[in-house]
Amino acid sequence: MSPHPTTLLGLGALPRPSISAEPDTVIPPGSPVTFHCWGPVGVHTFRLERENRSQYRDNYDVSLVSPFLSGATFRIDSVSEDSAGHYRCLYYKASRWSQHSEQLELVVKGTVADTEASGFDLL
Repeated sequence: MSPHPTTLLGLGALPRPSISAEPDTVIPPGSPVTFHCWGPVGVHTFRLERENRSQYRDNYDVSLVSPFLSGATFRIDSVSEDSAGHYRCLYYKASRWSQHSEQLELVVKGTVADTEASGFDLL
């Protein structure tokens, strides 16, 4: 049995990246959120895409997380209802783009008043 032609050329599929959000995927308006994208070692660029690929941000500041894992972060300092939606990551390695990560849905929910009522107000 012969190996698949893409295996012979070293062009097999790149591992699928993963995505997470911190502190959570449900964020009150005005709060920050950080997306983390993860992939294999040797990644040159991570890209965070929103919804239909028309909006994206690239990050060339890739960190080595472990001997087998690299990552990059994308921060939104103050989310609004316009920030809500589906996000996913991909990366550029070996002169080609990976497949997309699973979609992550960012939900912007609550009000600033809800946040202030958490016991941190001075009144």
